[in-house]
Amino acid sequence: MNKHTTSSRIIRALLAALVLVAIAGGGSLHAAKFSGDPFSLGVGARGLAMGGAVVAGPFDGSAAYWNPAGMSLLADRRLIGMHAETFGSLLNHDFVAYTDGRSRAGSTVQAFGFYLYYLGGGGIKITQLNEFDRPYVVREESHSDILLSAAMAGKLSERLFYGLTGKIIYRDIGTETGTGLTLDAGMLYQWRPFLRLGLMVTDITSGFIRYTGKTFETGANVESIYPTVKPGFLLEHSHRDFTGRFAAASEIKFENLRAASQYWSGSLSLDAHYGWELGWREMVFGRAGFDIGRFTAGGGVNVRKFAIDFAYLHHSDLDATFRLSAEYRW
Repeated sequence: MNKHTTSSRIIRALLAALVLVAIAGGGSLHAAKFSGDPFSLGVGARGLAMGGAVVAGPFDGSAAYWNPAGMSLLADRRLIGMHAETFGSLLNHDFVAYTDGRSRAGSTVQAFGFYLYYLGGGGIKITQLNEFDRPYVVREESHSDILLSAAMAGKLSERLFYGLTGKIIYRDIGTETGTGLTLDAGMLYQWRPFLRLGLMVTDITSGFIRYTGKTFETGANVESIYPTVKPGFLLEHSHRDFTGRFAAASEIKFENLRAASQYWSGSLSLDAHYGWELGWREMVFGRAGFDIGRFTAGGGVNVRKFAIDFAYLHHSDLDATFRLSAEYRW
C-alpha cells in the first residue's frame, strides 16, 4: 500500500469519524440562529482590512481559519497572532496560529496547522427578584467563546487543493458552560494564473454545543450550529513593482435570518464581502474593502521574516474596531 492511498484513507476516516460524532452529539438538539456567530468575526488584520473576502486568498498564517486549503500555498512555517478590543473595548478578540507548509513530496497532506480563537468579555449581570418582585444584581460574570482547532491541507491535482479543520468549542455564558465539536472544509482551484476560485463550508457537519444544564425552554441542552457556505474568487495582476489583488466572497446561510442579512429569500440568506490590495514589491501594502456593507481599510509591511498588518472596521451603530496582527516566518 503506497503513502498516497494510506493518506487518502486517513482523510476519509477522519471525515467519517467527525460526522458520526456530530450526529451522536445529540441528545435534545436546539437549532439556534446566530449560534456560530461569535466565531465569524474574522482573524488577521490582512484579511479583515480586505473586508473578510479572502476565501480564495491572499493567504497568510491565518489560512486555516479563512480556508484551510490555502495552507497548501504556503511554503514555510508561520506563527501569527492578533489582538483586538472590538466595538469600543466591548469584547476582547484574540487569535494565534501556527502553520507548517514545508514541501512534503508524494504526500496527500502537504500542510498542517493549529489555531486558538478567543472572544470574550465581562459585564453579564446576574439578577434575582426581591420581595417586591423587582430585579436586583446579585453578581457580575464574564463570558467567552473559545475555539481550539487543528487543520490539514493538500493537493488533489496541480490546480486543485483541499483543506479540513476540526474544531473543539468551549462556551461560557456566565451561568453555565458548553463544549462542542465541528468541522470546516475548504477547496481551491487555480483556474488561470491570474484567477483562483475558492469554496469554504464552515460547520459542514452541523456542529453542536452541549451545555451543562437545560439551557433552552424546550428542555434541550444541545445547540446545533448551521453550516455556512462561502464561495469566493481572487484576481491578481502585477505590473513592474506593483501587484494588485481583488477578492470577493459571500456567506450563504440557511437560518431564516431575513432582515438580519443583506439579501434573503425564504430561509436562505446571503452576505457579501469585497476587498482590494495593492502591494509594492510585496513589501508595503494598502488595503480596503466592504464587510457586509461596512467599510474596512488597512495596510501592512512585510520585511524579511516579519509582517505587521493593521485593519480598521467601521460600524455605524457601535464604535469602530482596530485590529493589529504580526507574523513571523521561518
